[in-house]
Amino acid sequence: MKVYVIISLWLSVVACQAQSHSPGETKGEFGSAPNGLLYSPQTMRQLRHIVDSLHLRYKVCELRRAYRSHWQGQAHHVRLESGNIAAAAEALRHGISPEAFAMRFPAAKIERGLLVVSSQQEREQKNKKAVFTTYHTIPFDGQKEYSLEVAGVQQPPGPGQWVVEYEKKGYGGPYVEALYFPAGLTQTKLPQQYATLVQYADCLVDTTAQIYLEAAQRTGVRLQNKESASEAAFMRYVHQQTHRPTHNYNGRLSETEQEARWQAYRNWDSLRLTKVDAIAATPQFRELLRQAATDAASVGTSSDEFEEYVARYYSPRRALELKRSRRVIGGCSQDNGPRRHALGIAQLSAEAVNWETFLRAHLDIMNDRFERVSDGSYAWAARQTYLRELEELDINVPDLMLGISLRIDNPSQNHYFGTPYRVGRALTETRQPREMEQRLLTLVADSTLDTYNRVLAYYLFLNYIQHLDDKMQQQQNVAKLNKAVQTLPTYLVARATVKEPK
Repeated sequence: MKVYVIISLWLSVVACQAQSHSPGETKGEFGSAPNGLLYSPQTMRQLRHIVDSLHLRYKVCELRRAYRSHWQGQAHHVRLESGNIAAAAEALRHGISPEAFAMRFPAAKIERGLLVVSSQQEREQKNKKAVFTTYHTIPFDGQKEYSLEVAGVQQPPGPGQWVVEYEKKGYGGPYVEALYFPAGLTQTKLPQQYATLVQYADCLVDTTAQIYLEAAQRTGVRLQNKESASEAAFMRYVHQQTHRPTHNYNGRLSETEQEARWQAYRNWDSLRLTKVDAIAATPQFRELLRQAATDAASVGTSSDEFEEYVARYYSPRRALELKRSRRVIGGCSQDNGPRRHALGIAQLSAEAVNWETFLRAHLDIMNDRFERVSDGSYAWAARQTYLRELEELDINVPDLMLGISLRIDNPSQNHYFGTPYRVGRALTETRQPREMEQRLLTLVADSTLDTYNRVLAYYLFLNYIQHLDDKMQQQQNVAKLNKAVQTLPTYLVARATVKEPK
């Protein structure tokens, strides 16, 4: 049994490593087109045509609604894991002051001056939809993040109130954990200049569009769905005609022999399309491809290779439909299958003049918004962000990046939210670095904007700084950021101050 488990794990690793690169690839994450971009010159021309035809270069979106910030405020966090926990929970529920609590329960761990944000989520619980209110702290400089969850829709805590989580037994118990709010939580209206950015993101990233079709199937190296009979017949024919070598794991082969198999497969793959081009006009190829491409059983079960043939030799629109009918789940950190799949959707969407699907797929690549079985941080650096491709289209990229980065309590359904780490990294590619730096610093220092969004702008700028190659520019920007930090609420200034790089 142990041997079986070890072999299974080994096979998973091999499958992931096989997905992490393409044999013909020599430059960058996906290779590079002749223009040095993610997309070929032909695809970029098609995208520019879409941008022009939809007047996206000059799009101005009228503000049609008011946006609200999340409920937020200062809090102190306490946690007690020993002693009379029941009595501590009772005291907290009766509104004991933090000072009195510390005196009465000296074993409690207390951290003061935290920024807490409240949000509500709906999820399945015991086959029913349930709503939970979550209070989570925003950490600075690697500090611990705390999160408390309460069932139901909760009224925002007022001044001097506690939110208490008491676990008598079970996972992590017994313990009592609580947040104290000296001034309660508040919510504000997003100032018009920032609300306009959110509205611009909604105009550009169509909120009615989805990348994947409603019935899309989950696929991937660990979730392989059985291909249709017609697709299997077509792929057998192609592989036989092009003399595809086997590269499957065989425990009886030495490491050298196994590598030789992989090298033979890489060589075949580098010449694959040339070989397939040579047979693409034959009646048997065309008929087998037509049967497989139009077979309803192929929807949701197809593969990247098959979809490539459909796009190249049958119909790009049908290939796009097949791609949108499945979600690729990453098997491990090295598996770039989900990103490659999104790239295929973006490329085919451009060819099909489908801006909405293209932009969401490209933003997913930028934000690395994909599901994976596991994901180690060591793999993140290789996943590029590709901001330059959007700037080449002359849309208002700075407004778009800020519009998807701001957080609001009442977003449009299907509003696209960016990831601060990834967006901050992407901004290092901008053609307007000084303008972008100043805009972020202005957000951090703007007291009319809610504290949470000011801190998000701080994180955007911090991630931007960390990915700059110029050390002198890094030092200058850290000094500018620390100056802006002085305008934050007093309890956050020391936490948010950044150590200057050496």
